[in-house]
Amino acid sequence: MLKMPRLLIWTILLRPNKKQKQYCRSSLLKNLKRNKMAINDIIFVKGQGGLGRPLAGEDYISGFLNYTQDGNLPSGWTTSNRVKAIFSLADAENNGITNDYSDATAATGSYKVTDEGTNGDTINITVTAIDTSRVVKNYDLGTYKKVSGDNTVTLVATAIVAIINAGTTTHGFTAAVTGGDSDTVTITAPKRLGSYLNTGTPITLTYSVSATIDGTLTQFSGGYHSRNSIWHYHISEFFRLQPKGVLYVGFFAYPGTYDFKEITTMQNFAGGKIRQIAVYVKWRTFTTADITAIHNEIVTNCDGNHKPLSALYAAKMTSITDLSTLSDLGQLQANKCSAVISQDGGGQGAYLALTSGQSITTIGATLGAVSLSTVSNDIAWVNKFNISNGTECDTIAFANGQLLTDIPQNLLNLLDDYRYIFLVKYVGIAGSYVNDSHCAIAVTSDYAYIENNRTIDKAIRGVYSSLLPNLNSPLVLNADGTLSEATMAYFESQSSVNLDQMIRDSELSAYDVIIDPTQNVLSTSNLTVTIKLVPIGVARQITVNIGFTLSI
Repeated sequence: MLKMPRLLIWTILLRPNKKQKQYCRSSLLKNLKRNKMAINDIIFVKGQGGLGRPLAGEDYISGFLNYTQDGNLPSGWTTSNRVKAIFSLADAENNGITNDYSDATAATGSYKVTDEGTNGDTINITVTAIDTSRVVKNYDLGTYKKVSGDNTVTLVATAIVAIINAGTTTHGFTAAVTGGDSDTVTITAPKRLGSYLNTGTPITLTYSVSATIDGTLTQFSGGYHSRNSIWHYHISEFFRLQPKGVLYVGFFAYPGTYDFKEITTMQNFAGGKIRQIAVYVKWRTFTTADITAIHNEIVTNCDGNHKPLSALYAAKMTSITDLSTLSDLGQLQANKCSAVISQDGGGQGAYLALTSGQSITTIGATLGAVSLSTVSNDIAWVNKFNISNGTECDTIAFANGQLLTDIPQNLLNLLDDYRYIFLVKYVGIAGSYVNDSHCAIAVTSDYAYIENNRTIDKAIRGVYSSLLPNLNSPLVLNADGTLSEATMAYFESQSSVNLDQMIRDSELSAYDVIIDPTQNVLSTSNLTVTIKLVPIGVARQITVNIGFTLSI
């Protein structure tokens, strides 16, 4: 009589490694001992790692590099903690990047009373400034009328101060009595106005007819903008375009040499996860040398160490009155860097530009668009990337303050040909859109656009991650020294894992993995794998042939 086995065990593993095999044998022995008297059963032991799943998506992870004096760091950053991951605008605010202008320096002006005047004399004080909507208006700080009790310059100054402070809730200005003889009215502007009042003659004094009251007027000076408010603006714009983004924000001291090694510092801090970074140097005049330096730093120390990324660059352009004098970026060899030269012309960005005297640019919003986009998408795709919310970036300007509507079309075409990134309008559709995703390299380059670089960087990251476990692995050969079919099939399959996912995600059109079986791996110990990628195309121009006909 055939004796049936008391216990049948099936062990299913997908390409089990040595450690997994040892684990299964150990589990098998334990189960045999434990189940000696148990009912016969079929036991499954699950393996791990056989599927070779593709990488999780991290294309949205971005960086924002800033330079400032160490004494001006937001509260969440220190000289020993210069980089921090931010997950929302509220997160940035909780770390000291606020929009309350508290870190600004208020401008001050003064009126030194030299003659208390005659009873009945009046003096009215107004200041011409802009409100938060960029509307230029006259702020009435009040009118002082001389009375008999104000019989010294100190008492007159004190009375004027009281009148100004009584209206602070309306106009925002404050005053105090200063001077060695307490004869001077010092007027302090709202901090939000930054350096706006530093130039011109914004304070106006209007005396009554035949008044003898007199004094010396000193216009505003010393105002300085809020750094936090500008950083807050760009971070808010980033998250407006990409609410699910992750933003590594770095603050570094002004370097002696602008080699932009801080990009590598930030990328290393992020463990190589940053896919695109904004480099914002608002106080440094725009130069193509910076673009080349940024590119070289990325290629040498980030791409070269398997941490590829792309960069957006924005700098000060307030002194560039003629945009046609900008250099042709197509003459550079800096495909890893793009130059953003647009700016909001009617919202918060424009207000910050006027009150700081700096180029604010749209680098935050542009970074958000890149973070939001699939690696194969052009951020100029009209149906997907409207940069305006109806207010911000709805009026378009350039970083030198000129409005888009004041720039002739042939100059816009030239700037586009010169491969700058800026915002444009289209007839028939509301919103503001990026002109194109140019990089600082010739249009004939395979890497002329941001999506070209992001696509191949993602493919490289994916192939690297799937092939890395096979570094120093054995290569089985045929008797004639050629690679065996099994060896080639294995490496082809490993190379394909993440590329297949990119095709499923419409980030690639097709690809091919080629391994030459005749390569001499015994002599070189080098296995050459050739991968050809067919990218996703972009409809940069749509040509429609249209006309009348006698019949269809």
